[in-house]
Amino acid sequence: MDSAMKEMDTVLETNQRTMFEKDTREQIAFSMPCTENYDGPVLAVSEQRLRSNARSFIAAMPRVRPHFAVKANPDAEILRIFKEEGCCFEIASSAELQSMVDLGVNLETVFYSNPIKSPASIRQAAAAGIQWFVVDTPEEVLKIATIKPDAKLYLRTEVSNEGSVWPLAGKFGASSSGILATIEAARNTGMQITGVTFHVGSQCTNINNWVEGIRSAKNIFAQLEDNGWTPELLNLGGGYPVQFTGIEPGITEIGTTINKELEAIPSSIQVMAEPGRFLVGSAGCLVTQVVGMATRDDKRWLYLDTGTYGGLMELAGGFPSNIVSQRAGEPSLWTMAGPTCDSIDVFGEHSLPSNMEVEDLVFITNLGAYCTSCACDFNGFPIPNIVLVD
Repeated sequence: MDSAMKEMDTVLETNQRTMFEKDTREQIAFSMPCTENYDGPVLAVSEQRLRSNARSFIAAMPRVRPHFAVKANPDAEILRIFKEEGCCFEIASSAELQSMVDLGVNLETVFYSNPIKSPASIRQAAAAGIQWFVVDTPEEVLKIATIKPDAKLYLRTEVSNEGSVWPLAGKFGASSSGILATIEAARNTGMQITGVTFHVGSQCTNINNWVEGIRSAKNIFAQLEDNGWTPELLNLGGGYPVQFTGIEPGITEIGTTINKELEAIPSSIQVMAEPGRFLVGSAGCLVTQVVGMATRDDKRWLYLDTGTYGGLMELAGGFPSNIVSQRAGEPSLWTMAGPTCDSIDVFGEHSLPSNMEVEDLVFITNLGAYCTSCACDFNGFPIPNIVLVD
């Protein structure tokens, strides 16, 4: 029996990797039009992929209303497409609020999920019609109470980030004692906390984190009820992964587990989530170009026309990546770097053909999220241009 199970696991893993390789080829294929007359880095974004990802999320978790995390990619055309697909939105700043106003969405469906907000941004959000604001400290409750005492509050709590590529625990999320203190602050100011949220960490491959978060939220709902408040909201946050390696859990697998846990959550409670990377990540493929090569002692270096500052911040932080050259050849390890004069503009060793040459094009897949939104034009090097393709 054990040998049969191991054989089955091997078959499943092989199938996942095959699908991953097919997905990589598809991303390169839809970005090919951007290689013609190349004159700078381009993020090719597939409209078909954006729509497909939104539909897949909704189909996997019918009870969960998706609120696209605008920070992942605030491009106006991308936001328009998600609106057409029935997605709502989550924001973290006044600039993202303005993008919602420009898009013409119902501001009562937009959630302000940044746990620390400036007084000015709270005033702007309140004036625009935002109703829901996240809190995870007594201080944030007091701040909101002085500006918008009728705000609807939802409490961000700690949850395990084990198995996530980019953990978010520590900076945000109330501990057990923090939950009590935040609830007390709301009670003392006459405000109400009627929702609970958590975040399992970015690119999370540990489905149990969502299980833990939902079960913990159910216990917190009881605490809210003890204070005379009626729970209205469960926000499952983000962290839903894309296929960087081919062995990450798919959205259907994650959804099956979440759906089962949600059976214990009363139907009177609205359930939402904040997918960012999942919705837009696999829809974006970065096209970049080799601008220089160097041999430094025993290391071979490859310099691209974009780098850490130009959209590859996550790669510099050790995030998974899939980098493919237009050139074929025997693989070799290259130390890869961006074009700026800053020594931190380096994003590790990657395997590319040993016969790479200057002006070769390179494709980096799954960069629809947190590429252009985290980029700047340091040293005068341009941010990758977003081009919407079919």
